[in-house]
Amino acid sequence: MELDNLALFIETINQGSITKAAEKLNKPKSTISRQLSVLEQQIGVKLMERTTRRLELTEAGQALYSRSAPYIEELKEIGEEVNAFAREPKGMLRILWPQELFTETMSELITEFLQAYPQVQFCGTQYNGVTPNLQNDIDIHFVLHQHALPDSDWIARSLMSIPQGLYIAAHCAKKAPIQLKELSQSPCILQGGEHQWLFRNQDSIDAIDVSGRLTLNSPDMRLQAAIRGLGIVRLPVYVAEPYIRRGALAPLTFKEKPLADQLSVIYKSRQLPLKTRLFLEHFQGHLGRLYSQV
Repeated sequence: MELDNLALFIETINQGSITKAAEKLNKPKSTISRQLSVLEQQIGVKLMERTTRRLELTEAGQALYSRSAPYIEELKEIGEEVNAFAREPKGMLRILWPQELFTETMSELITEFLQAYPQVQFCGTQYNGVTPNLQNDIDIHFVLHQHALPDSDWIARSLMSIPQGLYIAAHCAKKAPIQLKELSQSPCILQGGEHQWLFRNQDSIDAIDVSGRLTLNSPDMRLQAAIRGLGIVRLPVYVAEPYIRRGALAPLTFKEKPLADQLSVIYKSRQLPLKTRLFLEHFQGHLGRLYSQV
């Protein structure tokens, strides 16, 4: 018994005749008659007696109608509710992004999106340190990385490059290493899981082992610790620039340049729910606000 034929049977009985059902469903009467006949053949019993004026249910037809009509109606309501998600963004949107990613601008973008789409709920989580594992319950992952992302079935797109620099407290600048190889012997302020810093040396990438007695996942705390002279810190250039202008930080200038971080967005499928697709479009439509900070 096919669900479409059963739904057609219920609608035909509700309308009282094949003619009225054909008008309601915008189908030829011959098509409806044929599908009703197929339903009777599938079940193996006659469901109705057809006359020129009305339909008379058989005892089997009455039993089928009584038992199935409430479920068909419920399925219609479920279908309408699900289709509403395709017409208007609604439901919970879960996003993961790094703590050091333009905190103020991200807050503005999220607020603007929720104001534009009042039926969307939002749950945002920030991560610290190394690139996190992908989570099935997260709709969109924004990740910062230097190495190529591992192969997976997820969709990943690069959004922008974020230049990095090495910095030391201005009052400690005279103690700063002069050559890159000296960096391994200098106290560094690290984030969780960090043991190397990468540098671009012409056409190659150099990995320098780094260590220090202070590990902090908060970029703001690493910044403040560096200002107070606790070691060398690796930070996005846009974060450090204001403190250089104030005379609190001094940049380290090796001929090798710290490798930039890449910001990528990762999501499960090309067939995205409406709310997810609209947030991605909103974010990408305002990338210029992020570039202005970089």
